[in-house]
Amino acid sequence: MLRRRVRELQELLFVVYLYKLVVSLKGEMYHRKFTDVPVVWKPNENSGKIMKKFKKIVEDKYMVKLDGYMDLYKWSTENLCEFWAEMWDFVGIISSKRFDTVLDLNAPMNDLPKWYEGAKLNFAENLLKYRDDKIAIIQDGEDAKIEKVTFAQMYEEAKLYSAAFRKFGLKKGDRVACYMSNRKEAVFAMMGVTSIGAIWTAALPLLGSE
Repeated sequence: MLRRRVRELQELLFVVYLYKLVVSLKGEMYHRKFTDVPVVWKPNENSGKIMKKFKKIVEDKYMVKLDGYMDLYKWSTENLCEFWAEMWDFVGIISSKRFDTVLDLNAPMNDLPKWYEGAKLNFAENLLKYRDDKIAIIQDGEDAKIEKVTFAQMYEEAKLYSAAFRKFGLKKGDRVACYMSNRKEAVFAMMGVTSIGAIWTAALPLLGSE
């Protein structure tokens, strides 16, 4: 009972803090003219290159003319299953079995939608297909130490974790629960577990022991 009361008090104090923070920020924004604010990002000729490539695929296959983003967005909402079927192919999802249906549009609204029903794939296989020197993870903790991990490094770490789990007898269908903060090691462990075909679940320490 006492623990619950303390938790409720902490939540109340946090809400009050957020309210004061929002009020102070709104006051600062009201008085600031924003005339000296530097431009954070400005589009160039390569902006939207991937979207344009995808748009061209849709135009050619479905014989439609899409002038820009809003046309593509409108088409995606009016042709939901076709859009997500094309997106599956466009992003290069690796699967041992392709989906039977993208989505049942006639399912009741109170049912959770089942996407790509019938498909079989490995979560880690899709995430570990990139093995270059581009940044995959940026870890920034309370100790103010920022660590960066490339896709190549993540792949090697996942291999080590997978080998260790296999050594201890982990196999497809087994369940692994992780009680760890959001660190790169948790990502490596998740990759190692799911690459075997085991089931991964995580419980953050901030949730408490109960």
